[in-house]
Amino acid sequence: MESRRTAENLAKVADDIYYKYSKILNSTVAGKIPITITPDVNLFNSMAMTIPYPSLILYDTNLDENFTSYSNNFESVFIHELTHLLSMTSENTGLSTKIFGTWASFVHINAMPFMIEGSPVSMESLTGFGRANDPLVRQRLRQDIFEGNFRTPIQASYLWTKSPYGNVYYEYGGLFSKYLQERFGMEKYAEFWNRMQTSLSFSFLIYNSGVYGAFKKVYGMKFTEVWSDFQNSLALENVNPSENLIVNDKETFINDIYSYEDTVYYINGDIGALYSYKEKRNNQNNKKDLKLEFLIDRSSESLDISKDGSKALIVSYMFNGGLYKYIVKEYDLNKKTRTRRKWFDMQYARYFRNGIIGISKDLHNSILIYINENNEKEILLQANDNFGYSSPTVIDDDNIALIVTENGVKHIAIFNYNNKSLRYIDTKDNTLNYVRYLRYSNNKLLFSYNNNDRYYKLGEIDLNNNQMKLYTKDYSGGVFSPVYAGNNIYYKGRFSEFDRLMKYSDNESVTKNFNYTDKTINKYEFTPQMEIGYYNSFKYFKPWAMWVPLPQMSDTFPFFINGLGILSAISSPSSDNIALIWLGYDIPSNFLQTELTVTSYKMLYPFYFGLKSDVVYSDYNYWRLNTYIAMQFMLNTESDKLYFMLEPTVSGALFSEFVNPQTNTSSAFNWKYSSWTFNVSLKASMIFRVQTDKPYRDDLVNITVSPIYSIKYNKFALDFSTKFQTRYVPIRASFYGSYAFNTNAAFDGTSVVFGSREIKAPEEFYAYVKNKKYNANYFLGGDVELLGYLSSHFNLSHIYFDNFFASLSYRFAYYSKEYMHSAALKVGVDASIPISGYQNIVTGEPYILLALRLPTTLDKNIIGNYPTLNDIYIGFGLQMSW
Repeated sequence: MESRRTAENLAKVADDIYYKYSKILNSTVAGKIPITITPDVNLFNSMAMTIPYPSLILYDTNLDENFTSYSNNFESVFIHELTHLLSMTSENTGLSTKIFGTWASFVHINAMPFMIEGSPVSMESLTGFGRANDPLVRQRLRQDIFEGNFRTPIQASYLWTKSPYGNVYYEYGGLFSKYLQERFGMEKYAEFWNRMQTSLSFSFLIYNSGVYGAFKKVYGMKFTEVWSDFQNSLALENVNPSENLIVNDKETFINDIYSYEDTVYYINGDIGALYSYKEKRNNQNNKKDLKLEFLIDRSSESLDISKDGSKALIVSYMFNGGLYKYIVKEYDLNKKTRTRRKWFDMQYARYFRNGIIGISKDLHNSILIYINENNEKEILLQANDNFGYSSPTVIDDDNIALIVTENGVKHIAIFNYNNKSLRYIDTKDNTLNYVRYLRYSNNKLLFSYNNNDRYYKLGEIDLNNNQMKLYTKDYSGGVFSPVYAGNNIYYKGRFSEFDRLMKYSDNESVTKNFNYTDKTINKYEFTPQMEIGYYNSFKYFKPWAMWVPLPQMSDTFPFFINGLGILSAISSPSSDNIALIWLGYDIPSNFLQTELTVTSYKMLYPFYFGLKSDVVYSDYNYWRLNTYIAMQFMLNTESDKLYFMLEPTVSGALFSEFVNPQTNTSSAFNWKYSSWTFNVSLKASMIFRVQTDKPYRDDLVNITVSPIYSIKYNKFALDFSTKFQTRYVPIRASFYGSYAFNTNAAFDGTSVVFGSREIKAPEEFYAYVKNKKYNANYFLGGDVELLGYLSSHFNLSHIYFDNFFASLSYRFAYYSKEYMHSAALKVGVDASIPISGYQNIVTGEPYILLALRLPTTLDKNIIGNYPTLNDIYIGFGLQMSW
């Protein structure tokens, strides 16, 4: 058991932590809470599962110490997730949750993401550390205030998702919850949650509904007034504008910066690219100063340049099946290609001697390691629950500077490789308590510091005379990741919606002397003490832990709702096996409508199984019983831009005889079996995608081939589709088609032999083809689409409008030896409704499509009768995600 140490240590304190926070929030959770601890996911994260029953999943991996400061990383994460259960699955809700399960609480309707995540962030911060006490988090909100871009409560409800600083509900929610606790007291805060758990507050005016209505009942004040007070409490005076420090006009997302001589390199986290900046690169200050060197992974997060400036180390992470893995890639800066060298399971990789150093992990503890030229690994700083390491930077072949976090307090330290000693740089005050982004540049240690809960500022250490220079001006955007290039200091300015490359130009500073303090860090000691029991999976087979009575939906029934049913969910504590069960009664056909869907991640790649019985309504009705088995393989290429997908599927169905509903009103159970079908298919895709923050501006190449074989009919068909898009111009093109051997192609996406197909021709050609009675065993189609959007970012009551979009396209098809083409206009909106708490945001793209089939000849007889109703297509659509 790889995580036994973590599990035993948590088991010793878990009950005490539960009772402490249960008392603070005046809430309890029914029964024992199963906790899964896994070391297999190499990204720091955790999950609280509220359905079908309360459970926790904790990833036993190390925290990037630049993220925030915790006195104990793993216990703080446990507190965060436990708070989710105390707030979202509380026994305070009474009888409804005891009967139906934890979903039957008003809290899932009332609470919004900024409260759902805000409460855990505030609880993780009660000890004085955590995000609600982190000056970096506070600066993010203060920057929004400075720019007049403070998020509204609805934007902080999972609806502001713009990179690089989307998902603001953690920061806004955590600081707002702390503000309420400090201003009105913890008892009032607990009463507020109790109100959301037990009483429904609804109004068509959003700020009188849900969390906002509950707030007014408890606090006796309008929520918007207190939100405004909260904003005012964070506002700062005497923040200096920084427009004159911006080196160029490019709005970007900077993940890391380094320099070589007079050139600055940085990782663009928007598209995933390495850029270089050199002032007056061509003896003139223009846009050519900034240069795109080459594309890299979008997940790239740290950068280092070799001593001779010819190589670069870039750390990113890749997704393989259900797991993440860090990879260090080396690039040749002259050839702009990867070298053959690569390493795994390491962050903050830096060149050192003839190898590299970096931060690796021992479960949830970080370690500093050195890998030499023979790929031999040496641990330089050991794992310890009280210490964490980040931002190593090489001074010379003997000394490494890094940031060490001890019990939540950060220190700049110097590690000597020869004698394996560690020394803190000691300022005798709180100057470095929240230090970040350490770099050795131009014989100086540069860093970002915040010692007065304002903005991050520039710091500089001269190791030769034990002096530290602290620049004192607060600049808009703060000062992050500073480096020297030539005699100038460049850094990242972090603004409300973008990062900018900046050049520091002020000399206002104070100088401090410092001393060194020796530090010894010993590896944790652990001796197994607790007895290990056997895991009984049947213990968690609880079909009645969650059941939901719902109206029964049918996509073929004229009125959509054709009965009533019960939905139940079954899950393992680790959520690697999930099943949904539907039992429903079809009233018009007196039939049992059932559905079972199973998803399993036990085999790394997801496995899917489905079984469904229902009645299909049309001019003639029939019942069907269908099933499928499928898997999805994502084949890793060590790049997050290029990947391959293989999706094999086996599906089959049984059908009854056709029944005229006007003359046969008997139960569908009495309809006789008639036919069957059985298909085997494989969907194979190659996808290259460079994502950007702007809608419809991705680089995209998607090539998909889908062969399918019908065992019953002994027929074979082959579908293909291609999509192309570029970020430089808002144009998207696609080309697709289908070829069926010895049978008709599914021009409209439906086939008697193969069932429904993904590939189909544009809808405006269907009526024309039907009137012509065309049939053929293949068709080709495609379109060229000009895209546009308008950012909106406003709400009308409960509906939030993110973007309005439109497209103008030329569409074409070739079928039965005839070429058809059309012009189409599509207009719609990206809109969302936060109706049911975290992860339950209904996002939709309602749109209207107007298409006109164009004539293919100028014949007078045809033009004289053009257009007819069959030449015009009006479609309405709604793409939804939950």
